[in-house]
Amino acid sequence: MNLLRHLSLSALSPFILSSLLVCGMPTLSMADARRLSLMPDPRGEFIRLCAPFMVSRYAHPEAICDCVRSALIGEIGDRDILDAILYGVTERGVPTLNENWLSPEKQPLIQRTMTAIAEPTLDCMFGNGPAKRALENVPIDGFPAMPPVQDLAP
Repeated sequence: MNLLRHLSLSALSPFILSSLLVCGMPTLSMADARRLSLMPDPRGEFIRLCAPFMVSRYAHPEAICDCVRSALIGEIGDRDILDAILYGVTERGVPTLNENWLSPEKQPLIQRTMTAIAEPTLDCMFGNGPAKRALENVPIDGFPAMPPVQDLAP
């Protein structure tokens, strides 16, 4: 602390500036939820942001979020549109595309994109999508289904 009293502001400012750049820049680049594809773990981050919306609706919210993410990735080829729609899910709990989230040249693709993702998304949330099929053998108490005990007596 005594060192700080003896340093002038001009000597201290490069230190402060460099520490802000080193500590602040990774946080700023990773903090934009609209660009999930740029995060270190995009799948985990999406599930973390999506699951709170699904908790009140489903017994296994992480599985539903993972199914929705996989369905969206399978249907959408454009990275900007994919990031925007994943952001919409993390903001509202359902696939959403806002015109403000896309560049003007990609805004006409909104209707076609929403039509393309409707069936796979509804399958994940309400139908017989991969998440539902994966959970068929999970009983209500959460323990995995065990095969029946075999009687080996002659």
